Amino acid sequence: MANWTDVFRRFRWPPRELGLATTANLALLATDQRQRFARTCLLAIALGLLTVLMMGTLDHFVFAGASLERIRTLSRFSLAQRTGIVLFSAVTEEVVYRLIIATAIAVALQTALRKATAQSAMIAMWLSIIAAALLFGLAHAGNLPNVPHPYLRAVTLNGVAGIVLGYLYWFRGLEAAVLAHLTADAFIYLIVANFI
Repeated sequence: MANWTDVFRRFRWPPRELGLATTANLALLATDQRQRFARTCLLAIALGLLTVLMMGTLDHFVFAGASLERIRTLSRFSLAQRTGIVLFSAVTEEVVYRLIIATAIAVALQTALRKATAQSAMIAMWLSIIAAALLFGLAHAGNLPNVPHPYLRAVTLNGVAGIVLGYLYWFRGLEAAVLAHLTADAFIYLIVANFI
């Protein structure tokens, strides 16, 4: 019978040359990976909170605090509804924008650039982070359609978040991106919405 560690290490999406790791799986299977996983979790939580701070600061100084009205409306939802939104969006958005979209873009770019440069994987990774962040931002434009420049606002604010989440995805794994997204959304939906 095959060792489960070997099975998890052999099955990787995306391909190995893009360098993604399955952080949680390795941490559960290998004792020496648990400390790295714990550090990754702390980093993801810290970056999730820092992202909220960056988005709030940008919103305040560049977009006159337009997001505050949206956050105020969140308090109308029950705690159970807001918790469901946080859990659903953190997982599904990371799967869609990082695991599927960013990875597909990176695989296509890395394949196209492989013969042109030795840095093809790194270039493909960063371009995929930017492309997925732009799409992530555009997907959030409908949250505040009646504010000045809704697309610019969404691409700027959510684009910042998308770059942070993309960085975590590529360098620390999908679990880290989901945890950071979960932290940011939980802070906004479950804490800030109650006090604004």
